[in-house]
Amino acid sequence: MARMNEPLPPSLLHERSEFYLTLARSFLTPLAEEHYRAMVDFLADDLADLDRSLGYGFTSEVASLRSAMAKVASHEELLVGYSSLFLQPPRAVALNVCAPLDGAVMGGTVSEIELFYRHYGVERSGHFKDLPDHLSVQLEFVSYLYGRAANSLEGEHPDLESEKAAGHFLHAFVSRWLPYFAAGIERAGNKLALQANPYGPLARILAIATARDAAANADWIKPRKRSEVAMDKARLRYAGREISPEDMADMERKLRGKGLGTGHLHVALADRNAAMGLSAKSPPDPRRR
Repeated sequence: MARMNEPLPPSLLHERSEFYLTLARSFLTPLAEEHYRAMVDFLADDLADLDRSLGYGFTSEVASLRSAMAKVASHEELLVGYSSLFLQPPRAVALNVCAPLDGAVMGGTVSEIELFYRHYGVERSGHFKDLPDHLSVQLEFVSYLYGRAANSLEGEHPDLESEKAAGHFLHAFVSRWLPYFAAGIERAGNKLALQANPYGPLARILAIATARDAAANADWIKPRKRSEVAMDKARLRYAGREISPEDMADMERKLRGKGLGTGHLHVALADRNAAMGLSAKSPPDPRRR
């Protein structure tokens, strides 16, 4: 992880901005034929050119991406592969990438991300229907910050904070969910027996760049509780695999050690509410008095 000293020159900041915007768009749903053609004809070359300037060192990943895209014969085939990975229930990989961190959709990490957006003047538009932690939204925000930093250095009022903000956002958020995301893509690609999986190399390219660009700003780091650190470690340890009998026995032992009941562990999750005498309720309409 980097620690920033001197600001980058505007030319490199512009290229970092272009790099993260390119990846943001690469992970959008390939609805149009033009999206497919761009990924086949230009994506690998564009990333290779940016790597030569930015020096990330992902030559082998670009070669893997080029090879994977060569196996995708049509727009429809790319869309089917994308849907199998990210859209088709039950989704193999989540594009709202913070759920593994929080254990739920719209958890605390998502709220922190949205506050970060707002601090830099970025608000969700009315037509935007997805959540703030969508992969492409986060990467486009990083692109925006690098572009803002570059433009300010070329003007009369340099903004030295935006580049630091981009690095800190990568450190505080992207670097935390990226291991789950990258591992999930590789695992799902193997399980689904996809003929080609260009999203695996793209995730590895993002991981290499994030490792270089993530830069913690000590003034912005909120101390984390020991319990939060332990939960992150547990989620990373158990992500992507079934809970084994040994895991269940370990959970029971720890609960009993704290004087807590363990009967709920033996009830299927789908039946747990009924077993506990609970039922789903509709939340009140906030417009009602």
